[in-house]
Amino acid sequence: MPCLIALARICAPVKPGRTDMVARSGEFDLIARHFAPIAQRDPAALSLKDDAAVFSQPPGCEVVVTTDALVADVHFRNIDTPETIAQKVLRVNLSDLAAMGAVPGGVVLTTGYNRDLSEDWIARFARSFGEDCATFSVSLLGGDTVGTPGPTFFSLTAFGYVPAGRALRRDQARPGDVLAVTGTLGDAALGLSVLADAFPGLDELSKKFLSDRYWVPQPRLTTSQACMARNARLAAMDLSDGLAGDCRKICDASGVGMTFNLADIPVSEAAKAVLADDPARWNQILGGGDDYELLIAGGPDDIAALGDQVTVIGTVTNQTGEVLLKDLDGKMAELAPGGFDHFK
Repeated sequence: MPCLIALARICAPVKPGRTDMVARSGEFDLIARHFAPIAQRDPAALSLKDDAAVFSQPPGCEVVVTTDALVADVHFRNIDTPETIAQKVLRVNLSDLAAMGAVPGGVVLTTGYNRDLSEDWIARFARSFGEDCATFSVSLLGGDTVGTPGPTFFSLTAFGYVPAGRALRRDQARPGDVLAVTGTLGDAALGLSVLADAFPGLDELSKKFLSDRYWVPQPRLTTSQACMARNARLAAMDLSDGLAGDCRKICDASGVGMTFNLADIPVSEAAKAVLADDPARWNQILGGGDDYELLIAGGPDDIAALGDQVTVIGTVTNQTGEVLLKDLDGKMAELAPGGFDHFK
């Protein structure tokens, strides 16, 4: 059945006597110059010339919908480049689709630009956003644009598709399952510290790697589709707020516990260099956010079939809500949402 979604209707209320960037450029001219070209990928967008987009989901599929808001100096730094901000806005939502096993389809973007931003900043944002949409074969279907005296913000709603009844769910973990993650953990949290000059002795190559991981998430869509290809019972979620806190969402949904092995947690060479100087940074690696890696729980054979796309880090237990961590000395600790809590 066709679905209707709100499309690009741009407005920018301005105080009397004030002229901001949106008003100076002309509301619809701004959309026409910077965002309408991106929307040509999909005829459902109607070239952003109507009040709504019209599209149908593929036969035999269900629609997966997710949305995230990002606010300057809350979810990204106001001084970050418009290019990296645009990539983060899109990719954090694609990571949510990956966690559900969905193939991305289209997005609706709402933007609230601080009135002091230049049109050049908006043009750079739109250019990067369009390039990233092309990279992930995603269509811009519409949205809204406003000027604001407050911080710049973005809200993106993403649509994806999964075969009916087969979405990856958090409530599918079972005792005896294996726990695995994609990529390496903690890089983004350490990257934010790099940008705050926390590691002056760290080599420049490591600093660049970690800061890039903070700026530009890597949604694990390939691994997501490998999970779907198994046609098996798997639980999954993306790690936006850190392993230590996010894992409990699967525990709560599935009524299970988890045990992790610290020695098996995958960390990058750059993170290892940080840990060599300050082992206490393990708490940041386990409790920090913005990794956008996938945590997957499933039968040993199904996890093994994912090969080197994942690293096995633990097991699912029948101790509802209990999350334990075996440390590097073999001692068992409770893993609190922010990292280590107390030894048992």
